[in-house]
Amino acid sequence: MSVSGDYLAGPQGLLRSINERAVLDVIDREGPLGRPEITRATGLSKTTVAQALRELVAREVVEEAGADTTRRGPAATLYRVAPRCAFGLGVDIGHLRIRAVVVDAAGEVLARAETGTPQRHAADVADAVTTLAAQCAEQAGTGLTAVGQAVIGVPAVVGRDGRTIRRAYGLPEGGAGLVEAIERDLRTPLLLENDVNLAAVAEQRFGACADVADFVLLGLGVGLGAGVVLGGRLHRGYAGGAGEVGFLPHPATELGTEVLGARRIAEQAREAGIADRPSPRELFERARGGDERALAVVDATARRIAHVAASIALVIEPELFVLGGAAGASADLLLDRVRHHLAEDAAPLPIRVIASGVTGDAVLRGAAWLARHHARERAFAAATGPAAGTGTGTDEGADEDAARAHDTDPAGRPRGPRREDPT
Repeated sequence: MSVSGDYLAGPQGLLRSINERAVLDVIDREGPLGRPEITRATGLSKTTVAQALRELVAREVVEEAGADTTRRGPAATLYRVAPRCAFGLGVDIGHLRIRAVVVDAAGEVLARAETGTPQRHAADVADAVTTLAAQCAEQAGTGLTAVGQAVIGVPAVVGRDGRTIRRAYGLPEGGAGLVEAIERDLRTPLLLENDVNLAAVAEQRFGACADVADFVLLGLGVGLGAGVVLGGRLHRGYAGGAGEVGFLPHPATELGTEVLGARRIAEQAREAGIADRPSPRELFERARGGDERALAVVDATARRIAHVAASIALVIEPELFVLGGAAGASADLLLDRVRHHLAEDAAPLPIRVIASGVTGDAVLRGAAWLARHHARERAFAAATGPAAGTGTGTDEGADEDAARAHDTDPAGRPRGPRREDPT
């Protein structure tokens, strides 16, 4: 910065960048908008807004969206964020199926694909992921190189760097080498995230917790995990392992063993005299049909969920607990029973439990939302950074600014979902 008299004068490229970003943010938040509304919302002059719009349209991050014919006088051109200015890839690596979607900057699903999960080698899982990604990109009418961010949900504890798998619950070979194998073929910015954490992101964006600052999503599947949101932010813990509540101590289990999950439900079924080893899904279907032994297992499962919720509530006291995963899918059987056991065993605690409000694959929806969020920010930073208009600055600097603006940690991972961002 240079000083002229008593006034600070900054580089014109930086000033243009700030103005363009202000215009883009208003359009993103409130659009489609005409120039008069953009001018009022930003406080910039008409000339500055017009210039910013010309640049943003030329860089294909903003596009015309028809005309506003409702106002008096000449119809005003409306502007919106160009949906194809950014693409995100979301992937859910489940124990049995791998699902993938490509979404655009507006969040529209452009393509989806799925396949069975390979069970023997991590390299095979990586090949399946990259094959699905290529299929989705082709269906979406774009190339993989145009995908600005990939987010992959895994049944594992993921370090805060978004790459390190600390502990895996069913990934072949413990997920060793998975990230490196995917990156060799995908060549797209990549983040891994725990699957239950992504389900919590989806719950906040698309489900029952849009206006809830503190909630815990309990995801029951092969194991039991918790997606913890505090103050509107996803809480991962110091090393990414927050929410591994399946290993909370329980009187009926040995210390260090899982309190609940598919294996524990199978043990309860055997103890109830069910000899044919039904899957948890089959067991719950039998309970719906009135099978007394299956109903006893469902009740035992509900009681363990209640005890886990009570243990969590004693520490963080969230406003809501949400049943997700298999528990959410079986809320018709579990919800009232969980509430009953809470009332019976933990009456003094202010615990409210509801079923998930997310339809479809919550993990995949959370992954797609997070991928879209990062891809958009990369596109916005590239279009409005100083380097876009003046040749000054660097992409790295723009990424750092973007990370600060959207509350990410130094590795580029969001510290938590931003409740104010439109979905």
